[in-house]
Amino acid sequence: MTVVSLTKTAGPAVGGALFSWSQKRQDAGFLPGNQMVFFILNLVEALGVILTSKPFLTQRAP
Repeated sequence: MTVVSLTKTAGPAVGGALFSWSQKRQDAGFLPGNQMVFFILNLVEALGVILTSKPFLTQRAP
């Protein structure tokens, strides 16, 4: 099984779990439902930006 297949199956499962968890937290005092979803999406986006910076990219051998 390839990594692509694993991420294609894990993505919707994690997304569904996140949305069901956020529906339970609609009246929470800290990061209520919708704010929590967008906060986690921003964390994932920030991780993607950090991992595409120059120190993490592969370098060609000279």
